[in-house]
Amino acid sequence: MSKALILFYSFEGSTRKIAEFISSELNVPCEEIKPVKDLKSKGFSKYIMGGGQVIMGAKPELMPLKSNLDDYDTILLGSPVWAGNITPAIKSILESGILKNKRIAYFCCHRGSSGKSEAKAREATDIYNEFVSFIELSGVKDNYESLKLDALNWAKTIV
Repeated sequence: MSKALILFYSFEGSTRKIAEFISSELNVPCEEIKPVKDLKSKGFSKYIMGGGQVIMGAKPELMPLKSNLDDYDTILLGSPVWAGNITPAIKSILESGILKNKRIAYFCCHRGSSGKSEAKAREATDIYNEFVSFIELSGVKDNYESLKLDALNWAKTIV
């Protein structure tokens, strides 16, 4: 049995809700990934700025994690989808080498389409880690009760 940790980036709260639910149900530690400078989640400019960061391949500096990553071999990694892609914070953590030799299970929350998010997460994971599983959760704000159970059942297959 592997020792798991949930790491997530959440912009408007959907990914946080799913991560915290899985954490509480499976008794798996959970920690939020935070960029040193994050976008504001209000107004239309968040779409322009966030999408621009994705297109430019931004990899923001992240706040240090409190968890000792050496203690875990499996990471459930959660993120919203921006411009059909992984968020810059997720790109940073996967491509920087912060995570090495881990089993990565990726979950994403979105309101439309996961786009290339899974493919990009796989590609970024394969630099230092092993990609083991993926689930997308569409419309968490409106369908939380049913989606949280989908997420939990998925996580049970990994942890």
